[in-house]
Amino acid sequence: MNKLISGIIIAVFTISSAAAQVSVNGTFDAGFSSGGTNSSFISNGIHSEYKYLHLSIPQVNLLLFAPIDETFFVEARLQSDTWEDGTLGMPRFTLANVTWADPNRSHSISVGRFLTPFGFYSTRNLTIDRTFVELPLSYSYYVSISDEYGYWDNARYLSNYSSDEGLMTSVYFGLYATGLRWDWEIKENELNLQTAYTTVSLGSSRNYSNLANSAVTSRLVYNPNIEWQIGLNASYGSFMQLSPSDNGSLRYDNALEQYRQTLVGTDIRFGLGFWEVIGEVIYSRWHVPAYLENQSGFVFEPGSNKLRNYDLSNIGMNIDVRFEPPFLTGSYFALRFDHLNFIEKSPFDQNQYGTIDWDKDKYRVSGALGYKLSRNVEVKILASEQTPFDSSLFTFRALLTAFF
Repeated sequence: MNKLISGIIIAVFTISSAAAQVSVNGTFDAGFSSGGTNSSFISNGIHSEYKYLHLSIPQVNLLLFAPIDETFFVEARLQSDTWEDGTLGMPRFTLANVTWADPNRSHSISVGRFLTPFGFYSTRNLTIDRTFVELPLSYSYYVSISDEYGYWDNARYLSNYSSDEGLMTSVYFGLYATGLRWDWEIKENELNLQTAYTTVSLGSSRNYSNLANSAVTSRLVYNPNIEWQIGLNASYGSFMQLSPSDNGSLRYDNALEQYRQTLVGTDIRFGLGFWEVIGEVIYSRWHVPAYLENQSGFVFEPGSNKLRNYDLSNIGMNIDVRFEPPFLTGSYFALRFDHLNFIEKSPFDQNQYGTIDWDKDKYRVSGALGYKLSRNVEVKILASEQTPFDSSLFTFRALLTAFF
């Protein structure tokens, strides 16, 4: 379905570009990065093969906008990045949609691939718009949930793990989704509601689903004045993917679409003078089967072909504080305090102290310095350290990011 939608949108974009002026912009990121000895993309965003200080181009974007008439337009993002394997990949359309906006601009409907209306950071999708390059743990830390296996006990510590096997973050870090989105400005510049019907739940990075999956996501934003912004977020949907070699035979007795992810969250932004404070809380609940590596595989009810189901949850919290010193125009200093807590105990693991959580709680502290060399060029220096705070998962980045 995603390929069909993308094909239609690209065709419409081609037609519209022939008849209208196309706006083309882009971003370019380049810089140095390094990480601790245990670095991995699923833990701290630094691939294990590129943990030593090196020069790279983390991301390049081409941003396209083409109006069709007064109410219809097409937008697309052609993106190349180093996500997952650490090397700059082939360009791909991560965003491509057709949007209808009513003449009064209070409603719009988008079809295709768009930014997910969930959380504060969906509004800061480009590196140049972010204070920190890395997103908070709720977006960037892979938990022990797989879209092929469900709860995959100890998945991140297994040597045969690869990103192709579908471990998930609570909220997909790319912040894209495929489907239909409705935007409603209830009160101009004050109250806005966005709702999306998509092909897979919020934590999945898949462009499309090979099962009858769907999800509904909604975000309500209230701006009482220029200093305050308050967001309320909710999402509910299915996420399992069909893997014929692993879970295909289970479908005869188990509807894989029954496994769902529920998320609720809130975010607050406060800006006054030279200060900006952003806080966000995201709760995620997973209804999943379970998979035990090197043991019995999938876990069944005793004497049955029915999978045993589990409800697991986690909650992420972060606070960002940014200060722009008046004595050095264009610069900023920032700190982020970040925590991801896994609430239930593991159904399987025990040690001499009793049961342990279904994944390991994480704390992360990040610092950032930034300076605008010009209106569209910025230098960022960033560092982070996280649990277990022994430098094994630290990160360092020095980045030049430009908008053109």
